[in-house]
Amino acid sequence: MLSALVLLPHCAGSKPARPAFGPPAPTVAAGLDSAVVARSDALAESLFVSWERQEAAQLQRQTGQQQQEISDALWQALGNAADSSMTATADTVQAIGKFNQGAQQLLALQQLQQTGGDPVQLRARSQAHLDSARIYFEAAIRLNPFDANTRLWLARVYQLLAERFLADTRLPEAALMLRRLIRMDRGQHGLHGRLGEVYLRMNQWAPAKEQFSQAEFVLRETAEFQVPEGAALNDSTIAAALDSAALFLYVYYQAESDIRLHRADSALANLERALPLARNGEDGATVRRTIDWINWDDGNIRNAEYRDRLIELADGQQYAEAAAGFARLKDGLKNPRAAREIDWRLALLEYSHLGREAQALERLSAVVRYYLNDSLQTATAAVDTMSETYFNSFGTMCHNQGVQALKDKKLRRALAYFTQSTEVPWPQQAKSYLEIARLSVNNPAKAVDAAGKALAAPQQLDGREQQDALRVMVGGLKRLGRFDEAKEYYRRYRQQVQEKESQSE
Repeated sequence: MLSALVLLPHCAGSKPARPAFGPPAPTVAAGLDSAVVARSDALAESLFVSWERQEAAQLQRQTGQQQQEISDALWQALGNAADSSMTATADTVQAIGKFNQGAQQLLALQQLQQTGGDPVQLRARSQAHLDSARIYFEAAIRLNPFDANTRLWLARVYQLLAERFLADTRLPEAALMLRRLIRMDRGQHGLHGRLGEVYLRMNQWAPAKEQFSQAEFVLRETAEFQVPEGAALNDSTIAAALDSAALFLYVYYQAESDIRLHRADSALANLERALPLARNGEDGATVRRTIDWINWDDGNIRNAEYRDRLIELADGQQYAEAAAGFARLKDGLKNPRAAREIDWRLALLEYSHLGREAQALERLSAVVRYYLNDSLQTATAAVDTMSETYFNSFGTMCHNQGVQALKDKKLRRALAYFTQSTEVPWPQQAKSYLEIARLSVNNPAKAVDAAGKALAAPQQLDGREQQDALRVMVGGLKRLGRFDEAKEYYRRYRQQVQEKESQSE
């Protein structure tokens, strides 16, 4: 029974998926004063003592200039170090009032979370409480930038808002909260890492690179503080205290940002730094594949990205558009190896989907001949692992053309295609040798030779095909007068037939 073989595309080479980013959460809420953090729970009741109710503040429209002045004042206040020894300003009393109003919003939020109701309404009301708490705490900070408790609770509100905005994919708002947290505490690498991730999701590659770089810097600079108190402070203990998993992510994502910025040299340098930091074998493989991806066209990242988009088009069955794109891409490639891959991809589309079989065979034949004539084996070096894929595709195409020619009763053409298929090393050569043996029954020597080569790779033939090859072999050997050999193959044939009959019973 004649049947065409399935021609499968090979999509290796596309940019690997980047490792999931999950920087460690800040070890201390971003309030700068760890002592305040440690006793904040114990002080919670005193923080929320009732205060003489003040008249509700009336909301007034602010001009753009007034809004900018408030923002600038808050930014400056967030950058001031929390120092309880600083002399309180004349606004201290008003600041305490604002603090208590913010605290009341957090208490209301806590009570709201303990009640049931419609989830959508609860989420909206909790968002309103958080926004109000932020406004009051920010007002208190502007009035008294040196109050540690206010800074602590404002930081917690920023963290809650950042998490909420991230969950709701409100990335600009999340970035703003994270920037304010960093302004309050520059000593937590996780904040820089999370902000870098947000920028990456916003396609803001340069700010993302800056934040991942800063995350690495802060991580390295603060590692000494993670050494256990009883251990000596030296390079060994500091290195052991370094969060290696976070370090890998920060370095890798610097490379990812460089890739988006089309900075091949910088990306490769960061990937080389990331390789020995890999957390496991999968991470290491991802780094190596990413390096190969960048080097696909000698560092021309735009061409590698374009190739990936065209592969997606082909996978989405937009074959004509993908083929036209591959033809354009090939003209702009610098690396001959990359050009051969594009010829192969284009040939697959032409053969399988665009009805241009002859053009596809000519295109892929040129690629295959390059490798077959590579006496110095420069093309099949470690940097070029696609040759087997090209051979498999070309062998499959030739075999299928032979099958079609048989159906069209064009025996000479069929024999030519099957013969061509056997001249490249591909995994199903035995099937083509079997077809040559069938076509050569009038030339027993040729038939025996082809059938013998088919039977030399029995794993490439199904049971019926093996029996057909044995029958051709027996008939050819008998005609050549090689009866002892014919008997041996005949016994093998009978054994296979009996085994098949016993299995069907």
